[in-house]
Parts: sequence; structure tokens; C-alpha cells
Amino acid sequence: MKDSQRDATRAMIDTYLARLSKPDALARKNRPPPTFSVYWENLGWAQLFGFDMNHFIDDLRFQIETTMKMRLWHLDNWADDTGYGPDLGPTVGMYWEYSLLGMRVGHQADGVPILPENHPMRRSPDLSLLARHDFLTTGEMPRILRYHEEATRLVDGKLKVSFPVWGRGPFDIAVQLRGYEGIIDDMRERPVFVHALMRFITEERIRWWDAYCSHFGLKERTCGIADDWVNVPFISPAMFEEFILPSYFELERYHGALYGFHTCADQVPIQKLLLRLPTLRDFEVTPWTDLEATLRNVPADKNLTVHIKNVDVLLSDDARAEQQLRRIRTLCEAAGRKFSVCGQALSRVHKDMADDVRQVQRWIAVARRVLHD
Repeated sequence: MKDSQRDATRAMIDTYLARLSKPDALARKNRPPPTFSVYWENLGWAQLFGFDMNHFIDDLRFQIETTMKMRLWHLDNWADDTGYGPDLGPTVGMYWEYSLLGMRVGHQADGVPILPENHPMRRSPDLSLLARHDFLTTGEMPRILRYHEEATRLVDGKLKVSFPVWGRGPFDIAVQLRGYEGIIDDMRERPVFVHALMRFITEERIRWWDAYCSHFGLKERTCGIADDWVNVPFISPAMFEEFILPSYFELERYHGALYGFHTCADQVPIQKLLLRLPTLRDFEVTPWTDLEATLRNVPADKNLTVHIKNVDVLLSDDARAEQQLRRIRTLCEAAGRKFSVCGQALSRVHKDMADDVRQVQRWIAVARRVLHD
């Protein structure tokens, strides 16, 4: 990298850090609950700034500078409660954990992931087709390690550079290996194989975490689980309990605590099963999860994040926004619950993206009034 390129990147970091010191940026971290935050989906940023996601992933310097620009834009345009800090998390793209089991994820230029469907296990339920991974050499790990080293050198102590950790759930990976139809057939016809496959993936995640902690000299290994294929009715609660929950018990024992569980789906059908994980502290109320049922199912000592459907944020008028937010506040306060609200996964729906930006600003203003008056 040329000195001029390095200096330009560091100058962009300095601009970002100066912006963090302004009163409005500092206030975001000190506002009383309940908070209201918003975020662009990956494709939203690509749409807004007009970059190719593959360029963003493949060019670390461009990625760092663009990340600083995106955060600056957010700070200048959306006065929500998103609290940015002096940190950086280099990425090699979505679902990188798949690469540890022999799968590669591509990306469209607009950021939509291209999921692999060609693993040999798609054709045969045979565990011998899987190999144990190596932390240093398997899949995306060499690039992840290189990006971390290069980013740490490039930011020159100005930002704390984080390392991506394996948070992907074992069932998500099992579905990608066997295909949805394949794993459902396996549950019905080859349950012993499914249990063995889930154990293998869980063991690989634990082996990865052992190597990660050893490599960086770390002791802290609290983590969450992201398992988007845990989605009723694609699976039943009984399937979740029999085939998936045992691996969560094992991961909870290993990590010591699970700070959260994520699936975009309706979580009501499995909430009481998730409560069998005593350390799980944060529960998502996705746009497809009924809030009233959640308040009945989930104890008051758990934190709730209530997500607003992206199209509601981008298309609702003031009256509809106030109605939704006031309902959330009324229900949660009546139940004595701690909660936050998030306008999630935003991307362009209007011909002119400036209209999407103004729509989000509308929701932020309404949320400030409804949640804190």
C-alpha cells in the first residue's frame, strides 16, 4: 500500500473520530431507555453509496474508508440511538462460517448473498464427506486472519479492531450442507444421522473457539447463536426440541453464557423451549413474533428488542408509526418490561432513495416523542 493511500485512510478515520466527540454523538450513548435504533441492510448501503459489495469485501482499504463514510452518514442523517464507537470489524462477507465446512458464499454486486448448493453432502447423507477444519488454513480463515493483521497495522491504534467469531448455529449449517428437503427427509428417515451431523458441527464450532482463544490469548468466550432455519413451520417445535436444542445445551455449557439467539422467524412457538437455556438473556421480538404472546411466555428478567418490519418503517405515515410505537410502549410498560425498539433491515423502496431517508427520519422523530413523553 502506498503511503498516500495509507494516509488517506487514516485521515478518514480521524474525521470519524472527531465526529464521535461531538455532543449529539455522545448523547446517543446516554439516552435513557427505551431506545430506538435503525440500520440499513447491507444492500441498503450499497444502494445509497453505489458501490459493488464484492469490491467492499475484497479491498480492505476501501472497506475501512467506506465503513467510516457510512457511519458518518448515519451520524449526520439519522438521530436515532445507534451508538458508534472507536472500533472496526473487518469482514469477508456473510456466512463465512460455511467455508469451514467446505462451502463458499458469493455475493451479488448489490450485496445479496449467493448461497452454496453444491456440497457433496447434498447428494449423500455421509459424514465422511466432512473434514475437520484448521483454524489457520481452512476456508476463509487465511483471509480473515490477514485482514485482522492488516487492519490493525493500518489503523495504527486509532480504532480497536475486532475479530469475527463463529456465531452461526449448527442447524443453519446442517441445512446448507444437506438442503432443506434433504434435512427434513433425514429427520424422518435417518434421525441417528441428523444427531451425528449436529454433533459434528457443534464440535467444530467448539474447536474453532478453542483455537481462537488460544491464538489471541483470550479467556472470554460468551457468544450468541444465529440459526435462521429455526423457522416454524419449516420445522416443528418438536423437531427443534429433538434435533437442535441439544446442541444449544452443549454450546451453553461451553460458552458459559449465551447473550442472545437470532432467527428472523416467528419465535413464539419455541420461546418456552429457549427458556431451558438459563443464561440466554436477550430475546428478539421479530416482526413476525407476537409481542403479547412474548410478554406471556418470556419472564420479566429477560431483555426484549422489538423489531419493526422494514416496509412499515419505509411506508407508514406519522399516525401509523405512532400507533405501532405507542402499542409497544403500552404493552411493555404494563408488563413491567425492559425493552428497546429497532427499525430493521432497511433498503430502498422508493424510486428516489431520499424519500426512504426522510421516512426513517419521520420514524425517529415519532419514536422520540412516543417513547419518552
